Amino acid sequence: MGALRMISDKNSNSSDNGVDKNGVSFNHMTNEQLSQLIVPESTSLSMTELRNERSTKLDSMSVTDAIELMIGEESRNFAEIRKQIKTIETLIHRITHAFKNNGRLFYVGSGTSGRLGILDASECPPTFSSPSYLVQGIIAGGNKAIHSAIEGAEDSIIDGINAIEDKDITENDVVIGIAACGRTPYVWGALYAAQNRKAYTCLLCFNPNIKPRIKLDLQLTVTTGPEVLTGSTRLKAGTATKCILNMLTTLSMVQFGKCFENLMIDLRPANQKLRDRAVRIVLLLLGHDKQVPEVTVKQSLEKFNYDIKKTVIDLRKTLSPKA
Repeated sequence: MGALRMISDKNSNSSDNGVDKNGVSFNHMTNEQLSQLIVPESTSLSMTELRNERSTKLDSMSVTDAIELMIGEESRNFAEIRKQIKTIETLIHRITHAFKNNGRLFYVGSGTSGRLGILDASECPPTFSSPSYLVQGIIAGGNKAIHSAIEGAEDSIIDGINAIEDKDITENDVVIGIAACGRTPYVWGALYAAQNRKAYTCLLCFNPNIKPRIKLDLQLTVTTGPEVLTGSTRLKAGTATKCILNMLTTLSMVQFGKCFENLMIDLRPANQKLRDRAVRIVLLLLGHDKQVPEVTVKQSLEKFNYDIKKTVIDLRKTLSPKA
């Protein structure tokens, strides 16, 4: 596959051909050599791997006390996320810019980080009627890794590079690498390749104890601290990841015009619950015309294939032609 990739017409016409902007050819480098070039240095043990002094007696605590402990630890996340508001805001503006210029948003991660990226991406089409290609999640090990652990998948820088090559990333795209420890080789391979293709690159991590070897456009580091269960980054780091990704896509879509007030005016009616919600939204948007029968709203929505905007405009013209 590597040989075919190098000789294909598609790749021979590419701007990089496996050579980065500094003229370094990565097609002929080992994973270890690439690691020395790309993966950040660790200044000390990752903060996500340290023991949490408040949970050292986790195995002997009552369940009630353990629940209280976990609630307390999770609540610390939000204070740390708040410290990064300006950085998150910058990223939201850049994602919105991408959406408005035919660009896409990619999340890249392994394990929990990769699954959370895929989860956030998969929720965008039904919520905002966005095309499936607009926000995409890439996980080390491929689709099988969504529900099963793929041993060693996160260790391959070359696989991360190839994942980006396969997506034909351009300068209009945004690529966000998610790595709790900040040093996942697969993620850095993807970021390296994305940067080489002039995409906007960002690392989301939860470990300040790294020294990057390559400079990204943005680094978002949230210091969530040691986990209740040592090293289990599906806990606090996972919660913080979900919270931040919620902000990124929701607020970027709002800026992109997918929301009116706080209503999903572009939702995709994929099931009865969403169709019922569309009816309620139309009734809310009609405002003073609340006397309009629900059956009329349903008929109009069906007429316009559940396009809420077209439905509201049509009903307003019908109910208030002089308005």
